[in-house]
Amino acid sequence: MALAALVAGCSSGGGSGNAKGPATTEAPGHGLKLNQLQVIGTHNSYHIEQPADVLAGYATVEADAATLAYTHAPLDQQFENEGVRQIELDVHADPDGSLFRPIGTPGFKVFHIEQIDEKSNCDTFTQCLQTVKGWSDSHRDAIPIMIHIEIKTGQEFPGPPDSPNMTPALYDALDAEVRAVFPPDRLITPDDVRGTYPTLEAAALAGNWPLIDDVRGRMLFTLDNNRDGYLAGHPSLSGRVAFTPSTPGQPDAAYLQENDPTGTNLARIQDEVRRGYVVRTRSDDPVTTPTSGDVTERDDAFASGAQWISTDYPVPGLTARFGSSYVSMISGGTPARCNPMNAPPDCQNTWIENSPIPAAPPDGTTGTTG
Repeated sequence: MALAALVAGCSSGGGSGNAKGPATTEAPGHGLKLNQLQVIGTHNSYHIEQPADVLAGYATVEADAATLAYTHAPLDQQFENEGVRQIELDVHADPDGSLFRPIGTPGFKVFHIEQIDEKSNCDTFTQCLQTVKGWSDSHRDAIPIMIHIEIKTGQEFPGPPDSPNMTPALYDALDAEVRAVFPPDRLITPDDVRGTYPTLEAAALAGNWPLIDDVRGRMLFTLDNNRDGYLAGHPSLSGRVAFTPSTPGQPDAAYLQENDPTGTNLARIQDEVRRGYVVRTRSDDPVTTPTSGDVTERDDAFASGAQWISTDYPVPGLTARFGSSYVSMISGGTPARCNPMNAPPDCQNTWIENSPIPAAPPDGTTGTTG
């Protein structure tokens, strides 16, 4: 069954534009702020699919094993060829380097599930960050890249080794690995956004997000989980690298994680974006979305105004193996579009980033269902 290929339109404040010219040529931001854009990101951006026999074996103990059938390009290729401007990394602490590959290298390791799903296009957190920085160093006019971190702990597959629980020292070590790769002028931190406001939430609600033109070539980090442990001792995330997944009304509430944009969640996300929060949501689930024919989640994700939309299928062709044409991407061939909830009515996508995506279909393509 061929599925309708979404190419998100630019109504409700979003302008369209088929950008031409060099991939690093940018138009001025026209005073647009970081919270006034919408971009495509990838889910488990490091992931490489295991061989079929491994997945079949895993399926004997885990019914969802089939959903692990996806592979992402190396991070720099996602930025260059797929228009991705948000990635997700799963990290497992390995303080002395004795638990996970590469053995003998201490620090945080990047993979999905210990033992059964460890293939990654970058083995360590530092290696992943260095790949990001290498691409960014050559594309300093690109909009900020959001790096979403899921901290894995405990046992997901029976038997050792298990991922250690986090401690205050390990949270500090996570921040230290980021700062060892990116100097302060390449980061957007909670301190930067909070400024002189009493709390991070007060700054977000006051619209104290930086201008896009002031933060090109920078990184913004968010956490998927472990809010309380990371926040402890750092009120409003003072001194921290990453933004925590908070809830409105909390001092650290600037970034909200809303993985499901459907149903009543759609209106809530739209309201959160209008109020000044930044939000990450998802447009699909691996394998099940392209095989189901249901594009509700994708359509609602774009309509929600969430600034970062995570997918496993950011360019055409990735779902052909399932007999599908499903794709989740920005129309017009640019990595970002004007946010449908809060961008000015005259906003043009090329104000944000004028970098054509080679694989983008013509503006207005809708595909067919059948």
